[in-house]
Amino acid sequence: MILRIKSMWKMIKYNMISLLLFEAGYRVATFLIITNLTSTAVNYSLKKRNFSYLTAENFHKFLQNPTSLIFLFGILLLILFFFLIEISAVLSCFSHSYQKRKIYTSDMLIEGIRRTLHFLKHSQSSWIICILMAAPFLSVYFLIMEISYFGVLQYSVMQIYKWVKPHWILYLAVGVILVISFLAVFSLPYCLLEERKSSRGLKSGWILLKWHWKRIILGFVALHIVMLAVIMGVYFLANATASGYAILSKPKSAVVSAVLVYNDWIRMGIGIFAGALQLMLSLAFVYFIYARYHIQKKSEAGIAAIFRQKLWYQKIGQRRAAAIFTAILLVMEGSYLVVLASDHSSAVNSLMSTTGVTAHRGGALMAPENTISSLDYTIKCGADYAEIDVQETADGELVLLHDNSLKRTAGVKKNVWEMTYAEIAQLDAGSSFNKKFRGEKIPTLDEVLKFCRGKLDLNIEIKYNGQNKGIVKKVVRIIEQNHFEDHCVVTSMNYSFLKQVKKANPDIRTGYIMTMTYGTISRIEAADFFSVKYTYVDEAFVREAHSLGKEVHAWTVNYRGDIKRMLDVGVDNIITDNPVLVRKVKNQESDMQTDFWDLMRYAFKM
Repeated sequence: MILRIKSMWKMIKYNMISLLLFEAGYRVATFLIITNLTSTAVNYSLKKRNFSYLTAENFHKFLQNPTSLIFLFGILLLILFFFLIEISAVLSCFSHSYQKRKIYTSDMLIEGIRRTLHFLKHSQSSWIICILMAAPFLSVYFLIMEISYFGVLQYSVMQIYKWVKPHWILYLAVGVILVISFLAVFSLPYCLLEERKSSRGLKSGWILLKWHWKRIILGFVALHIVMLAVIMGVYFLANATASGYAILSKPKSAVVSAVLVYNDWIRMGIGIFAGALQLMLSLAFVYFIYARYHIQKKSEAGIAAIFRQKLWYQKIGQRRAAAIFTAILLVMEGSYLVVLASDHSSAVNSLMSTTGVTAHRGGALMAPENTISSLDYTIKCGADYAEIDVQETADGELVLLHDNSLKRTAGVKKNVWEMTYAEIAQLDAGSSFNKKFRGEKIPTLDEVLKFCRGKLDLNIEIKYNGQNKGIVKKVVRIIEQNHFEDHCVVTSMNYSFLKQVKKANPDIRTGYIMTMTYGTISRIEAADFFSVKYTYVDEAFVREAHSLGKEVHAWTVNYRGDIKRMLDVGVDNIITDNPVLVRKVKNQESDMQTDFWDLMRYAFKM
């Protein structure tokens, strides 16, 4: 096995410079193209559906729109086409290396396109199935590292995880897909180098794997252990370098901010690096097995001869063409990094000391959520607001409760609209948190407003469950009866609820709760501010909201580095389970000194 790995490494090294330059330029270029096209397609689809913004409320309608499906399918085809060119180019590189022939970066691209077009011609529509089967295994590292970069993709994965229950079915499905994809990878040399049809290529790949499956599986396991070690090592070194640079070049007040921004760049870059490394080494291993046991030297030599005869740039010379092409790729990559840097430049220099602090679910860190005890803790810890959740009982009483069901907090497997307030008032909402809170009651909204008057402002979230269409008028009426209009905001994920609040009382401030930041917010007029999951909040979104005269509240932010990041991008309020920690970070009263290893802990979220 060691001898085989050494032989494979010699094959990789033979044209390594060309391979690395191609992968760096091609990955960045296609990443930029796909990202921009996806953004354009989503925005156009939103416009066609007359949606201002993509949120949890309209996500399903967006996916059901034919225009959205057509665009998404088109982008998927383009991704597969780009991926096929990349695989063809890399396999061509290994083919040349195995037979001791030099190949330049520009040659790789042209030969990759040529082989791809030949494959499409022979396989026709079946090429989609072939590459779709092989893609998951060859891109799993990239998807894992980069999924957070694409907001729509990240949200879609989260929704799938919520929909599919029990979760082991989802894990099993992912495992089956990866196994099938692993098998399909061995068909690629036959399909792309020997120009066999997809069905014949898949059959040949399966035969090759069946003959040598023990050695192949053992080799792939060893290869992935090495890849993971390299990826983690590069990630560690990149963050160490960024932390050292921040200490040496930035003022103390901006060191943490700089490391957090650099880490964003590093995570995006390491995703591209991990994806390229996995694809190169996996294809190198597959080609090496293929070449040792089943290479078609005559066919390979014939294709190479055709390739040499038809090069359009022979007149200017391969070296000069390769240099020009490489320069273009490097300029594209550099320009992309400059754009990224300019988008994040403001983050290193800002600190919003006026950012407000809101205790999540009434103050659920030290007491049962949405109870008088939690609100009492919030008052004592000095938060600006407490966020509470309001639902309606069977007899129309408004109570504080986050879930539709009372199971988690009060131990009763019933929905709130199935019980009267008299029944709910008998429940124990404290024992599940801690025995010392035994007997804690689920309070009404009216009781909470009276308790907080003059002591604490409230963020009142109206939960939508399909059973409470008349809840908004009741909430507004109780707010007015307690003269609480100037000491609360009303929020909801249901935009129609905010419209109803503004119609009933325009003086009450409203906030639209959003799980994504995709689209334009200029037409969301019924919201005075936007309450957004912190992972989707960036400088561009905050700038857009502020340009409209509206605030941005980020939820639910509990980690020190994430708090600092939200302060740096300029959010107006941080919703957290730990108000004291937010105050410490705001006032720079952390109990840790920010030396090199502390900055590394920020980068790795330790």
